Amino acid sequence: MAGSRSDLLELFFDLSLIATLTLTSEKMAGEGWTGLAQALLTLSTLWAVWVTTTSFTDLYSPQERPIQLVVLGIMFGGMLMSAALPTAFDGHGLIFGATWAGINWSRGLVIIVALRSRPERERPIRVLLWTIVSGSLWLAGGLVADPGGRLGVWLVALAVDYVAFGFRFPIPGRPPLPRYRVVPEHLAERYQQIYVLTLGELILVTVLTLSHMPFSMDRVGAFATAFVATVLLWWSYARGAGARLRGAIERAPHRYRLVQTNPYAHWLMVVGVVGLAAGFSRVIAQPGARPEANQAALVLGGVVLFLVGRATLDHEVLGRVPLSHVVGVLAAVALVPAAPRLGNLMLSLVATLVLFGVAAAEFARRQREGVAATP
Repeated sequence: MAGSRSDLLELFFDLSLIATLTLTSEKMAGEGWTGLAQALLTLSTLWAVWVTTTSFTDLYSPQERPIQLVVLGIMFGGMLMSAALPTAFDGHGLIFGATWAGINWSRGLVIIVALRSRPERERPIRVLLWTIVSGSLWLAGGLVADPGGRLGVWLVALAVDYVAFGFRFPIPGRPPLPRYRVVPEHLAERYQQIYVLTLGELILVTVLTLSHMPFSMDRVGAFATAFVATVLLWWSYARGAGARLRGAIERAPHRYRLVQTNPYAHWLMVVGVVGLAAGFSRVIAQPGARPEANQAALVLGGVVLFLVGRATLDHEVLGRVPLSHVVGVLAAVALVPAAPRLGNLMLSLVATLVLFGVAAAEFARRQREGVAATP
């Protein structure tokens, strides 16, 4: 069993995700709808690398030598997948798919051998059986020459991976896997750390974009808008359900359900932040241009995905869906028809105002609750 706090090896492992986030935002910003769909799939796959490794180190202590070697091996594999990400639907599809299959298969085999005849061995055996199915699809997709066909095969493979994790690797005729003992502090820390790392990607992309452009008032204004949006994205999480994640896991009667839903809620927020990073990079590059449809999708869709993820996390952690988040989603969607008539800078401003409105409503609600709780 892992310790109650994150290990430095796990933080070291997280660094490998920086390249994934940067390359994904570049692909989203530089390509059309097809590139956006491809970027979402590759990001979701590499998110699965992170989630399964986090569950792995929640089950098995990263202080143990075999576990350390497995984590480092997964880290190398994730970095190789990130390097193949820009051309995963071109010449490097087999590298991307085969590496993900290899990560799953090697991790399962190492743990099966390490546990030998112990009863805990059933879990990695089931995981391996499911990943043999999904891994075969990842390999097959890497061999498909047509990018559209490859995307279709890999979508099925990714669905197998996500369904298997969500339903605890069921096997017909066998009882469900026992729910392992969750370490609340460790689990909460890992998701808090990866979310903050994702915000770091938004900062990195906007700084690098501005650094390669001539400074002007509208570009600096776009950069300042991106900074304000980043602060709001941090504040919403750090002062909301994200800060209460550990306590919620400790108190929850359905503690294991949080283990299952956490990856999906945070996936929505991570994809939303990466989409905003891609959108803001294009705004800083061309603040006065009219936004194309995919540009509006990156900015407004990023806001929507973040708010849906936050509302999902609030529902699981606090048992409610904030009305402010629902209103924020509806406001962002309502702005879609007007987006083509706005300049890039104005589009980023109104998207940031939606985030500000949600944050202000949440702050006011907490103030009222605080006054009501005061004797």
